[in-house]
Amino acid sequence: MTRASSLILCSLSFSCALSAQQPDVIPDGYRVETVRTPEGHAFGVGGMSFAADGTLFLSTREGQVWTLRGDRWTLFADGLHEPLGLLVDQKTNQVFCVQRPELTELIDDDGDGVADRFRTVCDAWGLTDNYHEYAYGLVRDEQGNFYGTLNTTLSWPGWAGSDKWDFARVHDCKMGRAVPYRGWSFRITPDGVFEPWSSGLRSPAGVALGPAGELLCTDNQGDWVATSCLHVMDRGDFHGHPSSLTDAPEYAGKDLNEISIERYGELRRQPAVWFPHGDLANSPGEPILDDTGGRFGPFVGQLFCGDQTRSNVFRIVLEQVDGRYQGCAINFADHLQSGVVRARFSKRGELWVGQTGRGWGSRGPAKFGLQRVVWDGRTIPFELSRVAAAKDGFVVHFTRPADAERAREAGRYRVQRWRYKHYPGYGSPKLDRGEVAVERVSVSSNGRSARLGLDLTEGFVYQIRVEVPAVDGSTIANPVAYYTLHAVPR
Repeated sequence: MTRASSLILCSLSFSCALSAQQPDVIPDGYRVETVRTPEGHAFGVGGMSFAADGTLFLSTREGQVWTLRGDRWTLFADGLHEPLGLLVDQKTNQVFCVQRPELTELIDDDGDGVADRFRTVCDAWGLTDNYHEYAYGLVRDEQGNFYGTLNTTLSWPGWAGSDKWDFARVHDCKMGRAVPYRGWSFRITPDGVFEPWSSGLRSPAGVALGPAGELLCTDNQGDWVATSCLHVMDRGDFHGHPSSLTDAPEYAGKDLNEISIERYGELRRQPAVWFPHGDLANSPGEPILDDTGGRFGPFVGQLFCGDQTRSNVFRIVLEQVDGRYQGCAINFADHLQSGVVRARFSKRGELWVGQTGRGWGSRGPAKFGLQRVVWDGRTIPFELSRVAAAKDGFVVHFTRPADAERAREAGRYRVQRWRYKHYPGYGSPKLDRGEVAVERVSVSSNGRSARLGLDLTEGFVYQIRVEVPAVDGSTIANPVAYYTLHAVPR
């Protein structure tokens, strides 16, 4: 398909400016800058990707793709259908986006900075006019395969005065599957062949590659999803929302309502990390790996993820215990000007966050926007670096030495735990919630970690609040970690 004749080149010069309003919470040494976006254009960010030369490509929910070179915005493409994923190949400079109906390559034939052709790479999934059928992406592996995810269909009885989407709702849940592959992650080969990857997703708004190349995605709280979470996705996994099993060959012809709720719980691969609803994240977007080599501070190898509702950015640290992924989540910057859906690190080590509040609402008051989080390159904030599981409790790691005397005081650590229920209801309360006594504390010789002796029970989320100062008296900006414990180290 060639570009529409009405496509207008819009090249505007804008500068980046320090935001007058900094987040309520942010570690020492970090600041937020607000990037001015083209005036007169709605700019709900759906996808971002940096080209090899540092040019930022950005897609909007309103159907446009823009480029930012230096301080100059140029309209690269228009007329797309809510593109919520964008990727610029670092070797070939090809530009790909995921829009609702397809994976598309945007081609600039004459090199003038504006796309001339839209080439369909793959359109093998189903789509109706249901507003909830988003398509997300986009990452690519070393073999050139693309990965993305597809939303379920909003389909409770009588919604919008119609029953045309009332299909594949399992045990009277709110989301179903009106057309093929809703609720699946997928792989698309370099030749454009569609391959279903994993099933059981609800609203998997962000796809990423993890520290060891793991395929990851977030999912949003709702029916069959107790609270928002991070999944590790291997081929053939079932993540818990059963409507998508309509497309799984092994369930062909079966009535999914005859399978018990308990059985679905047994079949699913549990999320690696839960994000407590209302405490940390309500609608997480895209996780992104800190591969900056230290240009963004002391969090190399960790994942950063934004939340659309809370308008914050938080960190995720994964570990494998007994062959299972689990780990902790810790807040980072809260709150930004609008809901955070997409994030990318620049080569200079800045964390760019794309934002939107349209339709979904966000704590940040702006309807849309673009900001970047910048480290000053000098200050090492005193923060919880990570929390790791141990056979007799947890090890709390600090970014720099803690006051050892105070760090040995068990009363400076408060631990709670709870579990979640897997069922077709919308979200889950915190079940079996209770305090866990910290029985003993030992501090490493360098003051960089504290080992907490306490009772561990698999299948629980642990909230660990730390009130320990640094040697120089600094306090922790984000003193709470949430650890999802699937397995206790042996």
